Amino acid sequence: MKLSLIPKRVAQVMLSIIALLTIMHVTQLVIFFQIGNPDIFDFIKFIDFDYEANLPSFYSSTSILFCSVLLWVIGLQKKQEQAIFRHHWLGLAVIFTFLSMDEAISLHESIGNFAEDQQWVNAEGFLYFAWVAPYGILLTIFSVSYLKFVFSLPRQTMMLFIGSGALFISGAVGIEIISAQEADINGTETILYSALYTVEELCEMLGIVIFCYALLRYIELQAGYVQLRIKSK
Repeated sequence: MKLSLIPKRVAQVMLSIIALLTIMHVTQLVIFFQIGNPDIFDFIKFIDFDYEANLPSFYSSTSILFCSVLLWVIGLQKKQEQAIFRHHWLGLAVIFTFLSMDEAISLHESIGNFAEDQQWVNAEGFLYFAWVAPYGILLTIFSVSYLKFVFSLPRQTMMLFIGSGALFISGAVGIEIISAQEADINGTETILYSALYTVEELCEMLGIVIFCYALLRYIELQAGYVQLRIKSK
């Protein structure tokens, strides 16, 4: 069986899912601040952006995993062609596989707790969520290492990569450190903190949509089409 993937339609489906998740999330926030009782409200954590192992985190993990699959497809093809930047594509595939696992089981929190326990990070203020420090260092190394690769891409792909990366990082790191400051000072049950982590998660989700679209368009430009083949024994 063959399934054609049209980049624009895939992006539209992803955006529709994000819109639905956002409506549910905002609705439960309104109800939460009206009720003002976290114990009564426990069951709605299933749709809150700030919790793990729930519907939004499952979507995020799955969408990142889909990007990693596309990166593996491109990377293995580039390896077969002995292309100059084949290792960069494969490196991205590994990174996105890790990010998908991280989203699913919150590896970043464990890493942050370890950094705090080792007293490498003073978890307060902008670094209240300690994982930002080690991830920030890795992000800097990654950015420097991938500059030539990004600028070697076709112009449309390059611009989409840069745009998606800027949007994702502005949420995952930029807004995260601002929300960390709010959480440290006033706790995690304020309207401001809720607004900040909502925008943060939306930036990450939308960044992944753009990146997924960029990958599908890149494959389409290289091969002329994008197809999934499901073989039965």
